[in-house]
Amino acid sequence: MSEPIKARVISQERVLFEGSAESVVAHAANGQLGILPQHAPLMAALGNGVLKIRSGRQRTYYAVFGGFIQVKDNCLIMLVDTATAGADINTAKAEEEVAVLKTKLQARDTKGEEWKKLVKDLEVAQVRLHAARLAHD
Repeated sequence: MSEPIKARVISQERVLFEGSAESVVAHAANGQLGILPQHAPLMAALGNGVLKIRSGRQRTYYAVFGGFIQVKDNCLIMLVDTATAGADINTAKAEEEVAVLKTKLQARDTKGEEWKKLVKDLEVAQVRLHAARLAHD
């Protein structure tokens, strides 16, 4: 079996994760990326989605919003614009936020830029909810 990949996830505020990983699944700007040890060199822009890191029996989840990923020489570095650990997200509050935003969108009383903002806010809320549910299961 090959040596685990060395992984670092860094936000503007702090290092979110640093350690070895058997697998990493990230949401790139154009789809999901699965990274295993000895992955070919790669550089990609990140989109909004859940970052999943498997290290031994431990699974770690983050709600990630933008950034970049680089894989080179069995090392993965992620520079994220914004991220929150799924374990730090209150699932009930995240569910409520999604429900409120869906209700506002279904009311159809918003237009233009306000509607676009609601759609974006709903996407963010759904990513946060997904990360929370994975972390708390």
